[in-house]
Amino acid sequence: MGLNNIQVKRVNRNNLLMYMLKTGQISKSSAAAALRLSIPTVTQCMNDLQAMGLVQEEGSMESIGGRKSIGYRCIRDAKVAVGVDITRTHVNIVVLDLSMGLLYSKRVNIRIHDEADSYEELRQIICRSIDESGIDKESILGLGISIPAIIDETGTGINGMHEEMRISYHLYDIVKDWFPFPVYLENDANSAGRAEIKRRGSLDNTVYFFVSPSVGGSIMIDGKPFYGKTRRAGEFGHMTLIPGGKKCYCGRIGCINSYCSTDLLSEHTDGNLQEFFRRLSGKDEVCVRVWEEYLDSMALAIHNLITSFDMEVIIGGYLGQFIGPYIEELEKRVEKIDHYIAKFDMIKPAILKYEASAIGAAGVFIEKYLSEI
Repeated sequence: MGLNNIQVKRVNRNNLLMYMLKTGQISKSSAAAALRLSIPTVTQCMNDLQAMGLVQEEGSMESIGGRKSIGYRCIRDAKVAVGVDITRTHVNIVVLDLSMGLLYSKRVNIRIHDEADSYEELRQIICRSIDESGIDKESILGLGISIPAIIDETGTGINGMHEEMRISYHLYDIVKDWFPFPVYLENDANSAGRAEIKRRGSLDNTVYFFVSPSVGGSIMIDGKPFYGKTRRAGEFGHMTLIPGGKKCYCGRIGCINSYCSTDLLSEHTDGNLQEFFRRLSGKDEVCVRVWEEYLDSMALAIHNLITSFDMEVIIGGYLGQFIGPYIEELEKRVEKIDHYIAKFDMIKPAILKYEASAIGAAGVFIEKYLSEI
Protein backbone atom coordinates (compact mmCIF):
# COMPACT_ATOMS: atom_id res chain seq x y z
CA MET A 1 0.00 0.00 0.00
CA GLY A 2 1.37 3.42 -0.99
CA LEU A 3 1.62 6.51 1.18
CA ASN A 4 -1.29 8.91 1.36
CA ASN A 5 -0.87 12.64 0.67
CA ILE A 6 -0.34 13.56 4.33
CA GLN A 7 2.34 10.90 4.74
CA VAL A 8 4.09 12.00 1.53
CA LYS A 9 4.15 15.60 2.80
CA ARG A 10 5.68 14.44 6.10
CA VAL A 11 8.36 12.43 4.31
CA ASN A 12 9.23 15.34 2.04
CA ARG A 13 9.33 17.77 4.96
CA ASN A 14 11.55 15.44 6.98
CA ASN A 15 13.90 14.86 4.05
CA LEU A 16 14.22 18.60 3.50
CA LEU A 17 15.01 19.25 7.15
CA MET A 18 17.60 16.46 7.26
CA TYR A 19 19.20 17.84 4.10
CA MET A 20 19.37 21.32 5.61
CA LEU A 21 20.91 19.99 8.83
CA LYS A 22 23.74 18.42 6.82
CA THR A 23 24.37 21.49 4.68
CA GLY A 24 24.66 25.21 5.28
CA GLN A 25 22.76 27.87 3.41
CA ILE A 26 20.58 26.54 0.58
CA SER A 27 18.13 27.80 -2.01
CA LYS A 28 14.82 26.23 -2.91
CA SER A 29 16.17 25.29 -6.32
CA SER A 30 19.29 23.60 -4.92
CA ALA A 31 17.16 21.65 -2.43
CA ALA A 32 14.73 20.64 -5.17
CA ALA A 33 17.59 19.35 -7.32
CA ALA A 34 19.27 17.48 -4.44
CA LEU A 35 16.04 15.86 -3.21
CA ARG A 36 14.45 15.41 -6.66
CA LEU A 37 11.37 17.39 -5.69
CA SER A 38 9.46 20.11 -7.48
CA ILE A 39 9.97 23.76 -6.53
CA PRO A 40 6.32 24.08 -5.32
CA THR A 41 6.81 21.01 -3.07
CA VAL A 42 10.01 22.43 -1.59
CA THR A 43 8.28 25.80 -1.12
CA GLN A 44 5.42 24.21 0.84
CA CYS A 45 7.82 22.18 3.00
CA MET A 46 9.96 25.27 3.61
CA ASN A 47 6.90 27.25 4.65
CA ASP A 48 5.91 24.49 7.09
CA LEU A 49 9.40 24.38 8.62
CA GLN A 50 9.47 28.15 8.94
CA ALA A 51 6.12 28.06 10.72
CA MET A 52 7.60 25.52 13.14
CA GLY A 53 10.49 27.88 13.86
CA LEU A 54 13.06 25.47 12.42
CA VAL A 55 14.11 27.39 9.30
CA GLN A 56 14.80 31.04 8.53
CA GLU A 57 15.64 33.13 5.49
CA GLU A 58 19.27 34.17 5.40
CA GLY A 59 20.40 36.56 2.71
CA SER A 60 20.84 35.68 -0.93
CA MET A 61 22.73 32.91 -2.68
CA GLU A 62 25.58 33.56 -5.07
CA SER A 63 24.34 33.74 -8.64
CA ILE A 64 26.06 32.70 -11.87
CA GLY A 65 23.67 34.89 -13.82
CA GLY A 66 20.21 36.27 -13.41
CA ARG A 67 18.30 36.97 -10.23
CA LYS A 68 19.82 35.83 -6.94
CA SER A 69 17.92 33.17 -5.00
CA ILE A 70 16.83 33.64 -1.42
CA GLY A 71 18.98 31.67 1.00
CA TYR A 72 17.55 29.50 3.78
CA ARG A 73 19.22 27.96 6.79
CA CYS A 74 18.11 25.53 9.50
CA ILE A 75 17.97 26.98 13.01
CA ARG A 76 19.92 24.14 14.58
CA ASP A 77 19.43 25.23 18.18
CA ALA A 78 15.67 25.71 17.77
CA LYS A 79 15.44 22.45 19.69
CA VAL A 80 18.12 20.94 21.91
CA ALA A 81 18.61 17.94 24.17
CA VAL A 82 20.62 17.46 27.36
CA GLY A 83 22.69 14.34 28.04
CA VAL A 84 24.17 13.24 31.37
CA ASP A 85 26.55 10.32 31.80
CA ILE A 86 26.89 9.17 35.41
CA THR A 87 29.98 7.08 36.13
CA ARG A 88 31.60 5.81 39.31
CA THR A 89 33.88 8.84 39.59
CA HIS A 90 32.42 11.70 37.56
CA VAL A 91 29.47 13.13 35.65
CA ASN A 92 29.56 14.33 32.03
CA ILE A 93 26.95 16.84 30.83
CA VAL A 94 26.38 17.79 27.18
CA VAL A 95 23.87 19.84 25.21
CA LEU A 96 23.20 18.91 21.56
CA ASP A 97 21.50 20.80 18.76
CA LEU A 98 19.31 19.26 16.07
CA SER A 99 22.34 18.26 14.00
CA MET A 100 23.76 16.40 17.02
CA GLY A 101 26.31 19.19 17.23
CA LEU A 102 27.89 19.78 20.63
CA LEU A 103 26.76 23.13 22.05
CA TYR A 104 28.10 22.55 25.55
CA SER A 105 30.19 20.03 27.44
CA LYS A 106 31.31 19.78 31.04
CA ARG A 107 32.87 17.13 33.27
CA VAL A 108 32.48 17.23 37.04
CA ASN A 109 34.50 14.92 39.27
CA ILE A 110 31.92 13.69 41.73
CA ARG A 111 30.68 10.34 42.95
CA ILE A 112 26.90 10.20 43.29
CA HIS A 113 25.64 8.37 46.39
CA ASP A 114 22.17 7.15 47.26
CA GLU A 115 21.55 10.08 49.56
CA ALA A 116 19.28 13.13 49.29
CA ASP A 117 22.19 15.59 49.54
CA SER A 118 24.06 13.83 46.74
CA TYR A 119 21.04 13.83 44.43
CA GLU A 120 20.50 17.53 45.18
CA GLU A 121 24.09 18.17 44.16
CA LEU A 122 23.49 16.31 40.91
CA ARG A 123 20.39 18.41 40.25
CA GLN A 124 22.33 21.60 40.83
CA ILE A 125 25.14 20.47 38.50
CA ILE A 126 22.64 19.83 35.71
CA CYS A 127 20.81 23.12 36.31
CA ARG A 128 24.06 25.10 36.36
CA SER A 129 25.18 23.43 33.16
CA ILE A 130 21.93 24.33 31.40
CA ASP A 131 22.34 27.94 32.56
CA GLU A 132 26.00 28.04 31.45
CA SER A 133 25.13 26.67 28.01
CA GLY A 134 23.01 29.75 27.31
CA ILE A 135 20.26 27.75 25.60
CA ASP A 136 16.59 28.67 25.66
CA LYS A 137 15.14 26.35 28.28
CA GLU A 138 11.87 26.21 26.34
CA SER A 139 13.77 24.53 23.50
CA ILE A 140 14.85 21.50 25.56
CA LEU A 141 13.35 18.29 24.20
CA GLY A 142 14.45 16.12 27.10
CA LEU A 143 17.18 14.85 29.40
CA GLY A 144 18.88 11.55 28.61
CA ILE A 145 20.80 9.86 31.42
CA SER A 146 23.45 7.24 30.70
CA ILE A 147 24.52 4.83 33.44
CA PRO A 148 26.28 1.42 33.63
CA ALA A 149 23.05 -0.47 34.19
CA ILE A 150 20.52 -2.71 32.49
CA ILE A 151 17.58 -0.46 31.61
CA ASP A 152 14.06 -1.68 30.84
CA GLU A 153 12.27 -1.05 27.56
CA THR A 154 10.49 2.05 28.88
CA GLY A 155 13.72 3.88 29.67
CA THR A 156 12.52 4.42 33.23
CA GLY A 157 13.38 1.27 35.17
CA ILE A 158 16.73 -0.19 36.22
CA ASN A 159 16.91 -4.00 36.23
CA GLY A 160 20.57 -4.36 37.18
CA MET A 161 23.57 -2.15 37.89
CA HIS A 162 27.35 -2.22 38.22
CA GLU A 163 27.92 -3.12 41.86
CA GLU A 164 30.24 -0.17 42.45
CA MET A 165 27.54 2.33 41.51
CA ARG A 166 25.94 3.69 44.66
CA ILE A 167 22.75 5.12 43.22
CA SER A 168 19.12 4.16 43.63
CA TYR A 169 17.33 1.76 41.32
CA HIS A 170 14.59 4.43 41.43
CA LEU A 171 16.79 7.09 39.81
CA TYR A 172 14.16 7.91 37.19
CA ASP A 173 11.52 8.65 39.83
CA ILE A 174 13.98 10.93 41.62
CA VAL A 175 15.03 12.91 38.55
CA LYS A 176 11.76 13.18 36.60
CA ASP A 177 10.28 15.70 39.06
CA TRP A 178 13.25 18.07 38.77
CA PHE A 179 12.49 19.31 35.27
CA PRO A 180 9.46 20.18 33.09
CA PHE A 181 10.79 18.11 30.15
CA PRO A 182 10.94 14.29 29.68
CA VAL A 183 13.68 12.14 31.22
CA TYR A 184 15.00 8.91 29.73
CA LEU A 185 17.51 6.34 31.03
CA GLU A 186 19.87 4.34 28.81
CA ASN A 187 22.75 1.92 29.28
CA ASP A 188 26.12 3.68 28.90
CA ALA A 189 27.51 1.31 26.26
CA ASN A 190 24.34 1.41 24.17
CA SER A 191 24.37 5.21 24.40
CA ALA A 192 28.01 5.38 23.30
CA GLY A 193 27.43 2.92 20.45
CA ARG A 194 24.45 4.93 19.24
CA ALA A 195 26.47 8.16 19.27
CA GLU A 196 29.43 6.56 17.47
CA ILE A 197 27.30 5.14 14.67
CA LYS A 198 25.46 8.45 14.29
CA ARG A 199 28.75 10.31 13.99
CA ARG A 200 30.02 7.84 11.39
CA GLY A 201 26.81 8.24 9.39
CA SER A 202 26.70 4.48 8.95
CA LEU A 203 23.93 1.92 9.15
CA ASP A 204 26.35 -1.00 8.92
CA ASN A 205 25.90 -3.71 11.51
CA THR A 206 28.66 -3.21 14.07
CA VAL A 207 29.87 -4.38 17.46
CA TYR A 208 30.80 -1.50 19.75
CA PHE A 209 33.27 -2.74 22.38
CA PHE A 210 32.99 -0.40 25.36
CA VAL A 211 36.26 -0.70 27.30
CA SER A 212 36.41 1.41 30.46
CA PRO A 213 36.84 0.60 34.17
CA SER A 214 33.98 -1.79 33.47
CA VAL A 215 33.67 -3.53 30.11
CA GLY A 216 30.50 -3.80 28.06
CA GLY A 217 29.30 -3.08 24.59
CA SER A 218 26.43 -2.76 22.18
CA ILE A 219 25.35 -4.63 19.09
CA MET A 220 24.33 -2.04 16.50
CA ILE A 221 21.87 -3.28 13.88
CA ASP A 222 20.83 -0.81 11.17
CA GLY A 223 22.16 2.04 13.28
CA LYS A 224 20.27 1.11 16.47
CA PRO A 225 21.16 -0.96 19.54
CA PHE A 226 19.95 -4.54 19.60
CA TYR A 227 18.78 -5.15 23.17
CA GLY A 228 17.93 -8.83 23.18
CA LYS A 229 15.17 -10.65 25.02
CA THR A 230 16.30 -9.67 28.53
CA ARG A 231 17.85 -6.29 27.58
CA ARG A 232 21.34 -7.68 28.27
CA ALA A 233 22.66 -7.95 24.72
CA GLY A 234 26.18 -6.57 24.57
CA GLU A 235 27.17 -7.41 28.14
CA PHE A 236 30.52 -8.59 26.80
CA GLY A 237 32.33 -7.87 30.05
CA HIS A 238 30.78 -10.95 31.62
CA MET A 239 31.55 -13.43 28.85
CA THR A 240 34.15 -15.94 30.05
CA LEU A 241 37.56 -15.24 28.53
CA ILE A 242 39.80 -17.46 30.68
CA PRO A 243 38.04 -20.44 32.32
CA GLY A 244 39.32 -20.83 35.87
CA GLY A 245 40.98 -17.40 35.69
CA LYS A 246 40.66 -14.20 37.72
CA LYS A 247 37.60 -13.48 39.79
CA CYS A 248 35.32 -10.76 38.42
CA TYR A 249 33.42 -8.25 40.57
CA CYS A 250 30.24 -10.07 39.47
CA GLY A 251 31.41 -13.12 41.42
CA ARG A 252 32.13 -15.32 38.41
CA ILE A 253 35.55 -16.48 37.26
CA GLY A 254 37.51 -15.47 34.15
CA CYS A 255 35.22 -12.72 32.78
CA ILE A 256 36.47 -10.39 30.04
CA ASN A 257 36.06 -7.55 32.54
CA SER A 258 38.80 -9.08 34.71
CA TYR A 259 41.29 -8.96 31.81
CA CYS A 260 40.28 -5.91 29.76
CA SER A 261 39.16 -3.30 32.32
CA THR A 262 41.17 -0.09 31.93
CA ASP A 263 41.69 -0.21 35.69
CA LEU A 264 44.34 -2.86 34.98
CA LEU A 265 46.33 -0.11 33.26
CA SER A 266 45.55 2.97 35.33
CA GLU A 267 46.24 1.22 38.64
CA HIS A 268 49.94 1.56 37.77
CA THR A 269 49.67 5.36 37.44
CA ASP A 270 47.53 6.30 40.44
CA GLY A 271 44.28 5.89 38.51
CA ASN A 272 45.33 8.18 35.64
CA LEU A 273 44.85 6.36 32.32
CA GLN A 274 46.29 9.23 30.29
CA GLU A 275 49.46 9.09 32.37
CA PHE A 276 49.73 5.34 31.72
CA PHE A 277 49.78 5.92 27.97
CA ARG A 278 52.21 8.81 28.34
CA ARG A 279 54.62 6.50 30.16
CA LEU A 280 53.93 3.72 27.68
CA SER A 281 54.96 5.98 24.79
CA GLY A 282 58.12 6.76 26.77
CA LYS A 283 58.91 3.01 26.99
CA ASP A 284 58.43 2.77 30.75
CA GLU A 285 59.33 -0.85 31.53
CA VAL A 286 56.41 -1.54 33.87
CA CYS A 287 53.85 0.02 31.52
CA VAL A 288 55.26 -1.83 28.51
CA ARG A 289 55.08 -5.18 30.32
CA VAL A 290 51.53 -4.54 31.54
CA TRP A 291 50.44 -3.35 28.09
CA GLU A 292 51.86 -6.43 26.35
CA GLU A 293 49.86 -8.71 28.61
CA TYR A 294 46.77 -6.52 28.28
CA LEU A 295 46.96 -6.59 24.46
CA ASP A 296 47.01 -10.39 24.48
CA SER A 297 43.77 -10.40 26.47
CA MET A 298 42.21 -7.76 24.20
CA ALA A 299 43.16 -9.74 21.11
CA LEU A 300 41.49 -12.87 22.44
CA ALA A 301 38.35 -10.95 23.44
CA ILE A 302 38.10 -9.24 20.05
CA HIS A 303 38.70 -12.51 18.23
CA ASN A 304 35.78 -14.01 20.14
CA LEU A 305 33.54 -11.05 19.25
CA ILE A 306 34.42 -11.17 15.56
CA THR A 307 33.97 -14.94 15.48
CA SER A 308 30.59 -14.65 17.21
CA PHE A 309 29.13 -11.74 15.23
CA ASP A 310 31.22 -11.54 12.03
CA MET A 311 31.02 -7.75 12.24
CA GLU A 312 33.45 -4.87 12.44
CA VAL A 313 34.46 -4.17 16.06
CA ILE A 314 34.79 -0.54 17.17
CA ILE A 315 36.81 -0.02 20.35
CA GLY A 316 35.36 2.79 22.45
CA GLY A 317 34.98 3.75 26.07
CA TYR A 318 38.00 5.09 27.96
CA LEU A 319 40.33 2.88 25.92
CA GLY A 320 38.97 4.30 22.67
CA GLN A 321 40.70 7.60 23.45
CA PHE A 322 44.15 5.98 23.31
CA ILE A 323 43.94 2.78 21.27
CA GLY A 324 44.41 4.34 17.79
CA PRO A 325 48.23 4.08 17.58
CA TYR A 326 48.10 0.47 18.78
CA ILE A 327 45.45 -0.91 16.41
CA GLU A 328 48.05 -2.41 14.07
CA GLU A 329 49.74 -4.29 16.91
CA LEU A 330 46.36 -5.48 18.15
CA GLU A 331 45.49 -6.73 14.66
CA LYS A 332 48.74 -8.70 14.53
CA ARG A 333 47.85 -10.47 17.76
CA VAL A 334 44.37 -11.29 16.50
CA GLU A 335 45.96 -12.62 13.31
CA LYS A 336 48.10 -15.01 15.36
CA ILE A 337 44.90 -16.43 16.82
CA ASP A 338 43.03 -16.55 13.51
CA HIS A 339 44.85 -15.66 10.30
CA TYR A 340 41.61 -15.56 8.27
CA ILE A 341 40.19 -12.58 10.21
CA ALA A 342 43.17 -10.37 9.45
CA LYS A 343 42.23 -10.05 5.78
CA PHE A 344 39.08 -8.04 6.48
CA ASP A 345 40.22 -4.97 8.45
CA MET A 346 37.69 -5.62 11.24
CA ILE A 347 39.05 -3.54 14.15
CA LYS A 348 38.53 0.23 14.37
CA PRO A 349 39.17 2.88 17.03
CA ALA A 350 36.14 4.98 18.00
CA ILE A 351 35.79 8.38 16.33
CA LEU A 352 34.17 9.88 19.42
CA LYS A 353 36.90 10.07 22.04
CA TYR A 354 34.98 11.86 24.78
CA GLU A 355 31.42 12.23 26.06
CA ALA A 356 30.10 9.48 23.75
CA SER A 357 27.67 8.06 26.32
CA ALA A 358 26.25 11.48 27.22
CA ILE A 359 25.91 12.37 23.52
CA GLY A 360 24.09 9.11 22.80
CA ALA A 361 21.70 9.63 25.71
CA ALA A 362 20.78 13.13 24.52
CA GLY A 363 20.58 11.95 20.94
CA VAL A 364 17.57 9.75 21.72
CA PHE A 365 15.44 12.89 21.97
CA ILE A 366 16.91 14.49 18.85
CA GLU A 367 16.27 11.38 16.76
CA LYS A 368 12.71 11.05 18.05
CA TYR A 369 11.91 14.69 17.34
CA LEU A 370 13.33 14.60 13.82
CA SER A 371 11.51 11.38 12.99
CA GLU A 372 8.19 13.05 13.83
CA ILE A 373 8.64 16.24 11.76
